[in-house]
Amino acid sequence: MEYRLRIADETVSVETSRLDQSGAGTMTVAGETRNVVVTAVSSNHLHLTVNGTATEVFAAAAEGGAWIWVEGRPRFVEDADNAPRRKARGPGDTPREVTPPTPAAVVRVMAQVGDKVAKGQGLVVVTAMKMEITLSAPYAGTVTAVNCEAGAQVVPGQILVEIDPDPEEDLNG
Repeated sequence: MEYRLRIADETVSVETSRLDQSGAGTMTVAGETRNVVVTAVSSNHLHLTVNGTATEVFAAAAEGGAWIWVEGRPRFVEDADNAPRRKARGPGDTPREVTPPTPAAVVRVMAQVGDKVAKGQGLVVVTAMKMEITLSAPYAGTVTAVNCEAGAQVVPGQILVEIDPDPEEDLNG
């Protein structure tokens, strides 16, 4: 099957083969073919092996598309052919929170109110299903709230860290 997906403001062509009984198949992304093995852990959690490298992927349906978490980093993915045309995104269009992709327990909080953080900087470590996930800053900015502590049980959508974006930061990247 062939898909055109929009991730942020970039459109990517993806072609997938049918998976065999073991969950193996191929995926071609922007002209590069990769061998994949997909194992469903739950309805929102996949164990994905791409060219021999394993990773955990979490997904949550949302209006107009889906939020996909890979290595703790969220990305909004939508069907490029059905997505409305938009101008460049601004601070009002980008989530200012860090939220877990799955029900989890907080292992470590690495951010405090007032901290200046860089895009991709680890903020909170959670554990779910014997796996630790580091939740990262989606962009550079200043931490305005930390709403969790080590040992807390958290769920998707629960805001763990809020960040006020750096006005100089390009939030589309």
